Amino acid sequence: MWGVPESPEFSSVQRLMNEFQSHARDEERWLSSYREIAEESTDPLTGFLLNLIVADEERHHKLMARMISKLEDELAWTSAKRTVRTGVESGARRKRLLGAVERMVGAEQKGIQEYEHLKKASRNLRRDVFELLYGTMIRDSQKHMAILEFLRRRLSAS
Repeated sequence: MWGVPESPEFSSVQRLMNEFQSHARDEERWLSSYREIAEESTDPLTGFLLNLIVADEERHHKLMARMISKLEDELAWTSAKRTVRTGVESGARRKRLLGAVERMVGAEQKGIQEYEHLKKASRNLRRDVFELLYGTMIRDSQKHMAILEFLRRRLSAS
């Protein structure tokens, strides 16, 4: 840009940020469409299900904005101006957090089993929407398990 050669790392971060921004713009358009259709619907079930999607998409959009902000910080070197934080938990706190993560993993596993049971029971009662919703809750719990596994590895390594 000002005659200064870009480092390969700078270029890759810039490209990634551009891709994130493009995806965020696309998501914003879809989010607007979901909201519009949810508001237009007169069927309460249709509105409810579309609003579930809207809530997820809003969360995705906020997460994407935070990721973009982090990349912008890296590009602007603002992170170097901040107080250095290692992000590593120490001693008793790390042990306490690791124990809590372990308990949460167990709770999520138990929740998945319960949701599977309820999903099957709903199928027998021909409650298709319940079966659908339990399926989404199972996937949410699986997502939670992935996050907890990441935290477990991080806390175990520190």
